[in-house]
Amino acid sequence: MELYSPSEILADSPAAPPADSLAAALACVSAGRYDEAVPIYRRLLAADPNNIDVLVGLGELCLLVHDDATAAIFFRRVITLDHSNMPASRGLARIASEGNPGAIQGGGPPLQVRVIRPMPLWDTDERFVGIMREITYSLVDRTRCYMLYQFALEALQSEGEMAEIGVYRGGTARLLAKACEGSGKKIHLFDTFEGMPSTDPSKDAHRQGDFSDTSLASVQKNLAGCENVFFYPGYFPATSPPIEESVFSLAHIDVDIYRSVLDCCRFFYPRMMPGGKMVFDDYGYETCPGAKLAVDEFFRDTPERPFYLPSGQCFVTKR
Repeated sequence: MELYSPSEILADSPAAPPADSLAAALACVSAGRYDEAVPIYRRLLAADPNNIDVLVGLGELCLLVHDDATAAIFFRRVITLDHSNMPASRGLARIASEGNPGAIQGGGPPLQVRVIRPMPLWDTDERFVGIMREITYSLVDRTRCYMLYQFALEALQSEGEMAEIGVYRGGTARLLAKACEGSGKKIHLFDTFEGMPSTDPSKDAHRQGDFSDTSLASVQKNLAGCENVFFYPGYFPATSPPIEESVFSLAHIDVDIYRSVLDCCRFFYPRMMPGGKMVFDDYGYETCPGAKLAVDEFFRDTPERPFYLPSGQCFVTKR
């Protein structure tokens, strides 16, 4: 069977059919009626050229009729729209693994897709996935959570306690606690538990009172069953005296604004163990310009340098 060429499939077509037409196309494919599926896909694509589900469906249809070159065109378009799309990545991987690397050439070397795109290990680490199922109240995305999870596992191998400043509803606090479960490692949690303190409009995008939809009681409930967590409500560093003699292997700093980040740097830097990590959640986010400003300012004259991550976080390793 000869499938329509890419130019034909991408050509102008009549108006889009009803909303269930994608389901109809998939039903045709499942029944082996490929010729009937193609015009449905054409109309859908004409109505929305960037519909990822349609593009993936076309790519998979092309694979079924052994038209790898056309399949690669659709899968590559999906990757440009959503670089983390797993069906498209698997499709390109299949093309290369079946000995047709030339089919995916044109925008890069043959199936260096595995190199270009990082593997989503955060979706395959069973322990991490299990922990994340318990956390439905965090603003921190899965990738950043996985980075923090790995930092926590590393910190377990050295002396020193852990701290999180900027707890909000307790999502990443629970992640840290569950990662450290059974270790005896103390985790100190600092927050106003009633929203953002005053900010500096010349440095910060956030305003006083942001993130006020939380409370100490609700966070304690969210962390029920977690071991060795200690709560310090109020304004940091005024709440820091109980830990002034402690040393730390990990400090997770998620406070969003210039003054708070700078206060955290001043307090925790001298108390970090050699090799300990200070992780700044907000460093690379346009909504938190003061966070990057404070980190860069503080570490300008230290032996350490902030290490920026594509997740938007940065970390500093104490020498």
